[in-house]
Amino acid sequence: MSTTIQQNAASGTATNSSGYRTLWRWHFYAGLFVMPFLVVLAITGTLYCFQPQIEPLLYPQLLVVESRTAPRMPADALLARARAAMPTGSVAVTTVIPDTPERSMEFIFRLADGEKQSVYVNPYNAEVLGTLSVENRFMQIDRMLHRKLLLGKPGELLMELAACWTLVMIGTGVALWWPRGATRARDALVPRLTLKGRALWKSVHAVMGIWLALGALAFVLTGLPWSGSWGKQFKALASAAISRAARHLGRLAVALRAARRGARRRDGEHVGKHDGEHDGEHDGNKSSCNARRTRRARHTGRAG
Repeated sequence: MSTTIQQNAASGTATNSSGYRTLWRWHFYAGLFVMPFLVVLAITGTLYCFQPQIEPLLYPQLLVVESRTAPRMPADALLARARAAMPTGSVAVTTVIPDTPERSMEFIFRLADGEKQSVYVNPYNAEVLGTLSVENRFMQIDRMLHRKLLLGKPGELLMELAACWTLVMIGTGVALWWPRGATRARDALVPRLTLKGRALWKSVHAVMGIWLALGALAFVLTGLPWSGSWGKQFKALASAAISRAARHLGRLAVALRAARRGARRRDGEHVGKHDGEHDGEHDGNKSSCNARRTRRARHTGRAG
């Protein structure tokens, strides 16, 4: 019997070890695939966050003007000067109003061939400072690298695939990190710096990974709705949910209006019944008073 118990224990240990190795392989290959994409996303996303600070350094002759105490010229006059600098057939599509007195006014035009160009105008004297292709400006390239790796639709699908595999990496990483046996909570949440060699790096990786997992999960889940394929599905689900909520609210509003009408009708019937009873009682009291007056008048007549 002891031999059977030992065999079962050995079988359970082998099964757990096999499951752990399978999780480790999935985690390793998922991380190997997605890490280059995550690095690109992190760098390009960080640069895009600092667009207002970076672009004036790249295009100072277009974006930066001398601040003056004089008021800015009317936007219509500035737009007219910007339109005059564009080829015939250009259509103004966007106006970027500066938020600081040192920034120029930007007008974005769509040309006849579909290309977009920005025209920068000094808001104090309506001087045209120059033009810049929207598609070729640094931040637009950074944005397209962030979304599509500058590869168009294939790049967009590749970024979506990397985002989905990031979820696999996070899930398998959490499963590998999960405390087992007599592992203390502190050892799972704080790296054990007393270890040496490979064990130390494993502890540091596991602890850093679990602390960053929540941020990485939010990073992926908030980015997917802005992508192509996932974004379309997300918009469809959101539209369906909004439509269902609108229909439910509409039915609820109809029910509430019907309930109010019923309550007003019942209140009107109650008031009418009460008034009728009150009028009947009043008429009865009036008749009784008249009868008493008549009797007193007869009694007075006999006495006289």
